[in-house]
Amino acid sequence: MLDPTAAYRTSQVASATRAGQIVLLYQGAIRFATQHLAFVERREIEKAHNASIRSQEIVAALRGSLDLSAGPIAIQLDQLYDFVMRRLVAGNLAKDPRPTEEAIKVLRGLLEAWQEIAARPASGAAEAPAEPTPFRAPTVRPVLVSAGEYAAGGVRR
Repeated sequence: MLDPTAAYRTSQVASATRAGQIVLLYQGAIRFATQHLAFVERREIEKAHNASIRSQEIVAALRGSLDLSAGPIAIQLDQLYDFVMRRLVAGNLAKDPRPTEEAIKVLRGLLEAWQEIAARPASGAAEAPAEPTPFRAPTVRPVLVSAGEYAAGGVRR
């Protein structure tokens, strides 16, 4: 039996615009970083580590999708992603919430900006986007769940 939530998320990602996909990635990075904080507070170290790694993977994917030849905005985003990544790693290593909270603050600011971009009406279905984006199309990696994990109730990643 398939997980209906996973099917919905796959459909959501596949049907989203480029800006919409970037919004989804920011939301995921924030969600996992927030989970990291909750697990640290409960002293669930392995779960905290896994949540932080998931957030780091998303930030790495965002950073890897940058087109640095797009100009200064892409370079500034690259620098912000570097900062966010360093803060996520520091929070994970020290199990200290402050660095992760700093990373979340930056990600939330970027999310707000991208939500505004994603909410703009398209100028035409066949036309190029009105505003050039410093991103190449993000690559979304499917999450594989083993049969054992699925039988045990699935894994929330």
